[in-house]
Amino acid sequence: MKEKIHYSTPEAYFENLRARLQAIPAKERAGRPTAVQKVAPYIALAATFAIAFVLGGIILNKTAAPSDGQASDEEIIEYLISSDVSTLQLVDYLSYNE
Repeated sequence: MKEKIHYSTPEAYFENLRARLQAIPAKERAGRPTAVQKVAPYIALAATFAIAFVLGGIILNKTAAPSDGQASDEEIIEYLISSDVSTLQLVDYLSYNE
């Protein structure tokens, strides 16, 4: 049984092949990115992180409750009650830290 070839090369394909192959390196050199184009994505990423940190800091400073760093007696009592600290533990802690 004879196999039939179902494909063929275009006409004059091999006559123009050498010219087309020589044109390929010229196209590749023309499409190479410059140093600035190579670094640009990294600069954009760094700028994005910097903006996120600055905006996050601004938002935290605006929304944070003003505090002088001292908790009131009521806040301390509420914390101790909610954290189930026994009086024995509290006495031990106070006697150890005096």
